[in-house]
Amino acid sequence: MRVAVTATIWGDSPFGQVAEEARDAGYAGIEGVGDLAGNVPMARRVLADEGLEVTAGRFFANWFAEMYQDIEFDQLQRAAEFYADIGARFLITSSRPVPERMLTAGHVTTERQDGLLDYQWTQMADSLTKAGYITQRDFELPLLFRNQLGSYVESGDELDHLIGMTDPENLRLAPDIGYLAYAGVDPLDFVRRNFERVGYVTLKDLDADLLEEHMWAKGSLEEFWEAGGFLELGDGDVDVEGVVSLLRERDYEGWLAVGHDRPGRDPSASVQISRDYLVGLGLELEAELT
Repeated sequence: MRVAVTATIWGDSPFGQVAEEARDAGYAGIEGVGDLAGNVPMARRVLADEGLEVTAGRFFANWFAEMYQDIEFDQLQRAAEFYADIGARFLITSSRPVPERMLTAGHVTTERQDGLLDYQWTQMADSLTKAGYITQRDFELPLLFRNQLGSYVESGDELDHLIGMTDPENLRLAPDIGYLAYAGVDPLDFVRRNFERVGYVTLKDLDADLLEEHMWAKGSLEEFWEAGGFLELGDGDVDVEGVVSLLRERDYEGWLAVGHDRPGRDPSASVQISRDYLVGLGLELEAELT
């Protein structure tokens, strides 16, 4: 297993700074290229200068709405071309968050009444199948699906429904274990059940006590972010160690990506804390540069 870090941890910081700090913290790869998205020469130069591999790019779309299909597929091809040109291994997609679900994210874990209709599920599954075919055929870039809080594919039921409607050879999974925990899904159980389909794993931690209080108060996802509910790996209550142990036992050879939503400290310090935790679990991350 190799370990990357997500560029979004640094917010709007210039990617040159992000890449330098990620490499100084000892990471082998990085997900996303921040403000250099679309700029192939500069993105390549920064990645080469810092000796980083770009693991994946990110692409959000509705997927279920036919009226947006032409626009979304045009944007998909542009994103896939860019990330293929800078050597990314994957393109990760998610259902786009929507305002009404951002307000209720995690509050209903089964049988949500504000979900997609049957024909919309069919449209989503068909669109993702077509998208996976395009990114692989035209750009040799496998398409992975990641659960996204505040979207129409957030809960365990919604994820299972989509998984059952799509081909594992065409659309693999990139679970975010922190987002699974927030949505009431046991991350270890999810990864165990879907291991053969997992191609990439985002490691993320959160404060379970704060989450319980937050759900009781019917707080929004934005309020949980503002309260500092997501934490550095090892500082929260997500079974990160259990997930890593399972992946090791199953001889998982893919990438792990360290994620964190809005760290409450300097990002370079935040990613170092998470790195040190993973080293403590026995992962062989690259040595820090001096």
